[in-house]
Amino acid sequence: MSLKKSSSVMAAGLALFSMFFGAGDLIWPLILGGNAGDKNFFAMLGLLVTGVSLPLLGLIAMMMFRGDYRQFFGQTGKWPGLILVFIIQAILGPIGSIPRLITLSFATLKPYMPGNVTLFTFSILSSLLVLGFTLRKNKVINFLGLVLTPLLLLCLGCILVVGFINPPEAHLVTWAPVEAFNQGLHVGYNTLDLIAAFIFAPLVLSHFMTDQEEASSGEKRHEIFNKMLKASLLAAGLLSAMYIGLTSVASFYTHVLPANHLPEERLSAIAMHLLGPQGAFVACLAVAMACLTTAIPLVSICADYIQNDLLPVDKGPLLPLGITLGISLGIANLGFSGIASMLAPLLNILCPSLIVLSISNIINKLYEIRTRKAPIFITFALSTMNYFI
Repeated sequence: MSLKKSSSVMAAGLALFSMFFGAGDLIWPLILGGNAGDKNFFAMLGLLVTGVSLPLLGLIAMMMFRGDYRQFFGQTGKWPGLILVFIIQAILGPIGSIPRLITLSFATLKPYMPGNVTLFTFSILSSLLVLGFTLRKNKVINFLGLVLTPLLLLCLGCILVVGFINPPEAHLVTWAPVEAFNQGLHVGYNTLDLIAAFIFAPLVLSHFMTDQEEASSGEKRHEIFNKMLKASLLAAGLLSAMYIGLTSVASFYTHVLPANHLPEERLSAIAMHLLGPQGAFVACLAVAMACLTTAIPLVSICADYIQNDLLPVDKGPLLPLGITLGISLGIANLGFSGIASMLAPLLNILCPSLIVLSISNIINKLYEIRTRKAPIFITFALSTMNYFI
């Protein structure tokens, strides 16, 4: 592979990682590790299945549809497909990921801001920053991959390296290994990475197609698929490393932290314990960078969806961006825990069906077998019953 191609794959892989690694990917592994204690190994395995393997499955499935998520979800039927696209865009956009990012970044940076800065004021300032990037979205992939992501990794790396130097023993918990594994599975759903894979894949695929225009020949499509696969594996490897590090450090140090700290404050509390006030600032910077790198593509993608699918005529970019950010600001007032509680039913019911849909679509493309819709709808019915019963 030439240096230029290698750089392109690396930039896309780092960008994918930065898009995935947002608020949920920072906080939920810390919550899981703190709760799992000496059973963290089993909990971590569950997290890697739903938090890494399933997003990789979603990326591969979406690549086989050349990033066309409308056609991908349309395999369930016209109206079920349209409803699925709407729900996923809402979860990743103004009712889930974006307000969660705003809330987390505010809670983390609050100790370093003037006392008169409220969540509302902070939300406006952060929204203007994100707005500036989304208006120049053609430069987002390279900027995320080559500038912001290395800075994020550097900040988190400082905390994790020190955390693994002579750590205390993990506290004992009463969980059985199977229970810890199941807890890890559910936490992986909460990161939203499986759902994000369906929406992020088209954005990164477009990065590889800019130099080649439309990939009309089979050879060009195969080349793009290979580069996208390598970028996805790089992102999956980085996610795995971060999950292993975060859950492990949380299992070591959570029991020595102040008992009244909030979940979104755990990374700062661990950094304060390990590195002192300066280390806490590094942790806050890491969280802010993770929130920024995830919010930029999410707002851009959601605004494009509103513009292209929901608005009757083209009103320009500012209206859909304003709708996305405006709803996000309202939901952000629920707080991190409130947003998580609101999303939990949707994720537990929806994710198993999305897994079956992904496998079904991969089989469809690989073997040209027209798969049935029944397994998808049966899975949806069973997951719904399982949640409410």
